[in-house]
Amino acid sequence: TRGRAMKRHHHYETGTYKPSVSFVPADEYARALDILVKGCVDILLTDESRQRVILGLRKHEPAMGDWWYIGGRMRCGETIEETAVRHVKRDIGVELEPSRFKFVCSSTMCWEFRVQAPTGNGTCDLGVVMTAALTEDEISRWKICELEYVEQKFCNVADVIADDTLPAAIRNSAKKMVFCEREDAVFEAVRADKSDAEIAALARAAFAFSM
Repeated sequence: TRGRAMKRHHHYETGTYKPSVSFVPADEYARALDILVKGCVDILLTDESRQRVILGLRKHEPAMGDWWYIGGRMRCGETIEETAVRHVKRDIGVELEPSRFKFVCSSTMCWEFRVQAPTGNGTCDLGVVMTAALTEDEISRWKICELEYVEQKFCNVADVIADDTLPAAIRNSAKKMVFCEREDAVFEAVRADKSDAEIAALARAAFAFSM
């Protein structure tokens, strides 16, 4: 992990924001889902080699029956890093420092189904994808959240990118994760005053994952 990776996301605050409500009754939340887009943070958790990523088989809508990210909705007042910390702790039982997470990409999602009645009304998300690498010790303490997932497993990143049976969002964000790593390598090479030939080679390696 490079300590000087380029900044890809910014969080701004005006004055002092204080969240007033954490939860609302299920029927009120369902009505809100009919008219509001909710913010979500999903996480591509890898091993230290960055060659494997954790996916979970979703137990509930949305994405029920799909291999999906670790993650979920944001709470008002949270940064994307704070949301990532909360969901990783819930979903695999491991607590990470906010600084461990790096921004990968963002996307929008419109889901046909949701948990809340009427389930066929679906739900819409504005999602941010983050990534963090787990140590061997953290992997040994991994404990699946059985409320959210049927199963969790490590998958080879290259296989995820190439597997057309996985949701496009998963494949594309895994590819973007590799691109970000290689893009960071380009910036590090420039900072280190590497030769133009070395920088060009790194840029071509990043470009291979840009489309």
